[in-house]
Amino acid sequence: MKNTLSFLLRFVFVGLAGVLLHFTYDWSGENTLVGYFSSVNESTWEHLKLIFFPMLVLTLFELNYHKNGLTEFLSARTLAIFTGMLFIVVVFYTFWGVSGKLIDYVNISIYFAGVFFAFVSEQFFQKKSPALNLSNAIILLAVFTFLFILFTYTPPKFGIFYDLSLHPKG
Repeated sequence: MKNTLSFLLRFVFVGLAGVLLHFTYDWSGENTLVGYFSSVNESTWEHLKLIFFPMLVLTLFELNYHKNGLTEFLSARTLAIFTGMLFIVVVFYTFWGVSGKLIDYVNISIYFAGVFFAFVSEQFFQKKSPALNLSNAIILLAVFTFLFILFTYTPPKFGIFYDLSLHPKG
């Protein structure tokens, strides 16, 4: 029961924090600093911030509870974050490719499924020996934090950075 409650609380925190981050840039009057951590447009890249940063904040909070198994925890959580982001990208582009449509409620469902998948995969990764050492986990999280900040206002001309609000819905 304790594990189920913990899973549910973490899922709700990341899910709701991600939903809020979808709007915080607009709510802040398009504040540059807020944009580094919030979605500033409708690109897939910017929407990956919605899972990355809440899970990163949760990870930083939970570090206090995993001092004895820090490498195992951080390895599993880091892989879970990237698994959740990969899930979102693959399912989103597969759905869009098959249906040819951008449907908001489907995209929101994909986000929540990605968060769920991230936490389920974390439980899987925790049962294995650490795939990442502590340094590599920290470096990966730091590099992606830097890339999210860097590409917020200077995105490369590449599909995942394309603002989908410019694409006709239908």
